[in-house]
Amino acid sequence: MSILLNKLHNKFAFLRRRIEKKLAHDGDALKLFRACHKHDPQQLRQQSIASTRFVVIDTETTGLHAYGGDEIIDIAMIELQGLQATGRVFQSYINPQRPIPAASTVFHHLTDKDVANAPNLREAMPKVLDFIDNAVLVGHHVSFDIRFINKALQQYCHAQLQSPWVDTMLLYLEHRGQIGHYTLEEVARNCAVEITHRHSAEGDARATAAIFAHLVTQLDSAQDTVNRLVKSQYEIRSRL
Repeated sequence: MSILLNKLHNKFAFLRRRIEKKLAHDGDALKLFRACHKHDPQQLRQQSIASTRFVVIDTETTGLHAYGGDEIIDIAMIELQGLQATGRVFQSYINPQRPIPAASTVFHHLTDKDVANAPNLREAMPKVLDFIDNAVLVGHHVSFDIRFINKALQQYCHAQLQSPWVDTMLLYLEHRGQIGHYTLEEVARNCAVEITHRHSAEGDARATAAIFAHLVTQLDSAQDTVNRLVKSQYEIRSRL
């Protein structure tokens, strides 16, 4: 097994050097690529929950299809140290460089005018990655948000987020002990969490942070590892 792992490590190192060489002419893209690989996700997973920096993320988009032309228009991140909010928040509107459909505006109330002077995602991405840094990501249906970010990173710098992630919807399934599909409103109501400014990235991220803290307190000790949270999700997903 150790021989196989060494071979995989060497292959990854070779591919990384190859991509860095390819990006050498584009300093901004190279910085994004290196930022994606700055931290070892396996080491992050071995940390205790109490000692881990979490970043709760939420996005609003033009639609539901990351690989069908939809784009991020609002992104927010809330920093937690362990289960405590630190007060650090990142929020930015994003110019999607395409019209926002009226059907989407019904939900998040954002129009083309609201994002006209906002940075595009490539311009905002350095700040996004800087805020994420060494964090474990948290979100409600967080794979949706990660999918949009990874699509952009793949286009910009041939990379993807390496951060471990925790989905509050899957944590909620573990808490209930049964399979189902629950919206943020349903989970918030059952966790006695109030949502303000629903369908704004910051409002939803703040609610998700409170839900995360509540569920982890119910399910785990602060000395349990992040890896236990991550592994339990895969077990739940295998039953979906």
